[in-house]
Amino acid sequence: MIYGVGTDIIEIERVANAIKNPRFISRVYSKEEQSYCAVKSPQTYAGLFAAKEAAVKSIGIGLGRFQLNEVEILHDASGKPMVNPRGAFAILCSENRWGFFISISHCKTTAAATAVAVISDMPE
Repeated sequence: MIYGVGTDIIEIERVANAIKNPRFISRVYSKEEQSYCAVKSPQTYAGLFAAKEAAVKSIGIGLGRFQLNEVEILHDASGKPMVNPRGAFAILCSENRWGFFISISHCKTTAAATAVAVISDMPE
């Protein structure tokens, strides 16, 4: 069952400037995301940032209960993005049985993402 939908768009230049600060990178991106982005462009960092924001918006909860680097965006073997909840965010997702579908796009100047939060009907 669909719980909510979230969308985010961000200017790539804004993220390109922010990632010059190592503190920003560690607050926002997990170690695995940092490794993935290190061989990519600022567009990739921006796309992941938009995906995190979209996921959070899809559940309608502010960041006070978890850190943005706990909303981890990974990619499967085919490149499909997926939300991998970690830490306090993982606990929150588990308690509410939330899962996510996510899509990320970017062009030369902006990155955007849409997330659909779903509630699993399967008992754990």
